[in-house]
Amino acid sequence: MSAIVLRCFFLFALLVVFSCDTGTPSEKRSDKAARARGDILIGVVRTSTYSNFFLEGVTMAVEEINQRGGLSGRKIKPVVYDDMEDADKGERIAAELAKNEDVVAVVGHRSSNVAIPASVIYEEAGICYLSYGATDPDLTRYRGNFTFRNIPTQKEFGYQVAEYAHRSEFKKVITFYERKAVHKSLAEIFKARAMELGIEIVATRSYFTEENDFRSVIALLKKEYEFDSVLIAGDTPTAAVLVSQLREMGANVPIMGGDGLDTSDLWVIAGKAAENIAVPTVFNALAPDKLTRDFVKRFESRYGFVPDTWAAQGYDAMSVLASAIEKGGSAVPIVISTTLRFLENWKGVTGSYDFTPEGDITGKKIFFKVMKDGEFVFTDQEQMYESDLFNYMEEYTLRLPLKRPVRTIDPGLGGDSVSAEITEQLFLGLTDFDPETYEAVPELAKKWRVSASGNTYIFDMRYDATWTNGDPVTAHDVAWAVRRNIHPDTKSSYAHMLYILKNAKPINKGEIKDVSELGVYSPDDFTVVFKLEHPASYFPALVSSEVYRPLPKAAIEKYGHGWTEPENIRTNGSYMLALWEKSRGMFLKKNPKYYDAEKVSVPEVRYYVIAQSSLGLAMYENNELDIMGSSYLRLPPAEVHRIKKNPVLRDQYSESPHFCTYTYAFNTRRPPVDNPLVRKAISAAIDRQLLIDAENEGNGEPATTCARPPGFGAVSPEEGVGIGFDPSQAQKWLALAGYPGGKGFPDITLLYNDSEFHKKIASAIQAILKHHLNINIKLQGEDDDNYTNLVTQGNPPHMFRAKMCSEYPDANGWLDRFHPSNPFFNVGWKNQEFATLIDKAGEKFDREQRKMFYKRAEQILCEEEAVAIPLYFEIYHCLVKPRVKGWYHMATGGQHIRNWYFGEE
Repeated sequence: MSAIVLRCFFLFALLVVFSCDTGTPSEKRSDKAARARGDILIGVVRTSTYSNFFLEGVTMAVEEINQRGGLSGRKIKPVVYDDMEDADKGERIAAELAKNEDVVAVVGHRSSNVAIPASVIYEEAGICYLSYGATDPDLTRYRGNFTFRNIPTQKEFGYQVAEYAHRSEFKKVITFYERKAVHKSLAEIFKARAMELGIEIVATRSYFTEENDFRSVIALLKKEYEFDSVLIAGDTPTAAVLVSQLREMGANVPIMGGDGLDTSDLWVIAGKAAENIAVPTVFNALAPDKLTRDFVKRFESRYGFVPDTWAAQGYDAMSVLASAIEKGGSAVPIVISTTLRFLENWKGVTGSYDFTPEGDITGKKIFFKVMKDGEFVFTDQEQMYESDLFNYMEEYTLRLPLKRPVRTIDPGLGGDSVSAEITEQLFLGLTDFDPETYEAVPELAKKWRVSASGNTYIFDMRYDATWTNGDPVTAHDVAWAVRRNIHPDTKSSYAHMLYILKNAKPINKGEIKDVSELGVYSPDDFTVVFKLEHPASYFPALVSSEVYRPLPKAAIEKYGHGWTEPENIRTNGSYMLALWEKSRGMFLKKNPKYYDAEKVSVPEVRYYVIAQSSLGLAMYENNELDIMGSSYLRLPPAEVHRIKKNPVLRDQYSESPHFCTYTYAFNTRRPPVDNPLVRKAISAAIDRQLLIDAENEGNGEPATTCARPPGFGAVSPEEGVGIGFDPSQAQKWLALAGYPGGKGFPDITLLYNDSEFHKKIASAIQAILKHHLNINIKLQGEDDDNYTNLVTQGNPPHMFRAKMCSEYPDANGWLDRFHPSNPFFNVGWKNQEFATLIDKAGEKFDREQRKMFYKRAEQILCEEEAVAIPLYFEIYHCLVKPRVKGWYHMATGGQHIRNWYFGEE
């Protein structure tokens, strides 16, 4: 049994003898604390024998707590002492604090040889005691009611130093330890773990605290042993003298220290000899952690220098003590202690940790730093990320809202805007879009060429794209992904986007069993060939979509549906997955293996699932989000007017197109809408601008055609194509159809996918048609599945909402949905001229010819035949913080975060 332990038993026995009368000091203190209403007295015991900023950290914590109103209205009043790392003096301070019945807690006593005997006094006095630096396991071995530490024990430090030695590939180590129980403990734990890892401890030497000449020992060790590293378990100044003399004697091998060398005194005493010494620590002032970074900023602002480990430990010790008082609702020591004992996942500036019933902590990370030119530099930066969506450094993090949880990040299984956003960051497409022209541009493909017939496309891929595990991204990955996504067992939501490929549709429908019959193959590692069912000049735009993106075959075959979990996934885009909390959000960080990584400026992106637009806007105004609106989370329509008037927000506001057209369509098989005159009358009776203003808060642009500008081939509203609002003409058309003034017109049904918004629009259309044409419309809302089945495969009612969004910026993406030979919407409409125009627009490569074909197709669809009623082009209202530079909105797919950067506001 150590001398410290024997001494503690003796002290404890004496205290028990002198406290046998009724009303123990602990009971008296608790009773007084329960009645107290003034300041909360907390003892603070510093150790000034080595350079540290413990007191500064504690002082800042106290001031911040008091500035926030204290604890239940009571302020903390610190009572400060200095134990000079002397056990006798520490006991005298403890006794003095114990006499003061107003003291409810003590923070301090860094050294174990001081903290352990002092803790016995605090235990008997009923004072809650928290040591910020005592690592000897004996501190909590008594299992007292009031003793705690907020630093790992030497057991954990010794274990982690051995792991560090193993990572550094050290094979033969000499250990030195100072003759104190705490340092001997570290050396012994290091030795045990090192031997398990195959490291040989070739010699062990101990030394006294007062020693100052190690030259003869060093000379003997150099003569008798071969070693490639040294461990020193001890405190400065003695350990620093040993470091200096090791270098002086030519022992130039790497040196590892225990936590006792975590002080700037190491360089002050040892000078250049301290270069490259590795030291374990629980605090990194540069860690990518919001709490830590904010603390460092405040500390530097207050004191003019960066906080050290002991400043952070002191700050956390006082903060966690205050947290226990607040959470327990009492400053009674036993209540504080009980609350601490069951405190879990407490987040401090040194990280997160739990308290154990014994008074120790678990979960706090230990990092390593090395001395470089008088400053400690941290290693293993990647391992320092906190797995917490809301724990971030603002200056490095783009914060974005999502309107719903990410359903999947498998590019083949996506199909909604949220999945498209994440896919864009994680996975490369063969092509992408120029943000100004929306022309297809190379991404994973360097270039492409098309056969004279227009039926074959050949893409030459870049050689420098890799998966996050370092494997090259090849043409085989593209071909395998496309075959996998068309297979009926995959159940890809967007398999229809592949139907342009030879045999794709019959394979997807199960009519062809051999997937190798699909029109895609890779003749070599970096060439992929697509065979099409018919010419498609828009194909380079089409292959930007998710279902064409390469996938990591090995990972999918190994992990199945679990391949997208963070621990399994392989990606190739500008960002990589760091954390995915399914219902809360996602954390992406820059992918260092992305071929253009040097141009990616935003280090990390955090997405937060926010169900309500009003909450998202509040978070934006509170500087918790960088963007609102765009394709992320729409702005509350009722707030747009206020935003445009607000002197701050109006400068951050803009409007951008969304490649969706809010549209209704007719089932032309059902009378009376089988008559084009009826359809034209209904279209002309709708005041689109009034609908936008009254029911959509002004959010939209009136539309008379389906393809939304600026998509290629979309007709500008100024060209006058389609049917505009003309109630007189509407009534004439209805009369010509045989229903003058609406007389004799049967009730018809309008179908929409059930939501408050779609119901509101449908109700407005119902009222408008009743007003201008005197016809009755019945409304039918269906859930998404029933709605989709009805409008695509069933026999829908007379009118229905037709979801008109294009996944690629070409008019084909809108108009092809009505192609008579393969309609997406089951409208029962056959028009050969329309079909021929859409086919020719795909076959031809002359841009002006293609535009002409699309314009004529719009005239037939929306004007002459009026099969579709475009109501308005959707727009996105955007709020973007001034610090986000280079921002632009993409009207289709995910956003190009890789091209944005942070700058001065």
